[in-house]
Amino acid sequence: MPEAEKAFLALTRSHPDLGGPHANLGIVYRQTGRLDLAVSELESAVKCNPQQPVFWNQLGIAYRQQGQFAKARDAYEHALSIDPGYPAPILNLGILFDLYLWDSKRALELYDRYLALTPGGDAKVSKWVADLKNRAREGKADNRKEKE
Repeated sequence: MPEAEKAFLALTRSHPDLGGPHANLGIVYRQTGRLDLAVSELESAVKCNPQQPVFWNQLGIAYRQQGQFAKARDAYEHALSIDPGYPAPILNLGILFDLYLWDSKRALELYDRYLALTPGGDAKVSKWVADLKNRAREGKADNRKEKE
């Protein structure tokens, strides 16, 4: 990781107008827990290349890890406005709605959309979908019970 960081840092200095080195450096920073630096580099990446949905998705991940959920949502949605069929931000947006924004209905829609775009399936996400559906059924049963 230190060698990759040095190489990407050198590239960002010699070619500051290229988004790729900024994005890769941001990922290195994020993976090593330096979230402020990660966000800064990923923001530079999207400024250099605003039509690259991968950069927006990575920025969304960094924002989410910082607890900036509204910014994460915006970044994921921006990625999807560029490429509506890009599965990663669909999944990440589903996770955001599920775990951080407490909107299981929207999360379920996004997980289903992600699974439809994933030809080989995703066993982990399929389990999340089943769990959300079970929670929804239990909630309806609880509501009916409370009304009696």
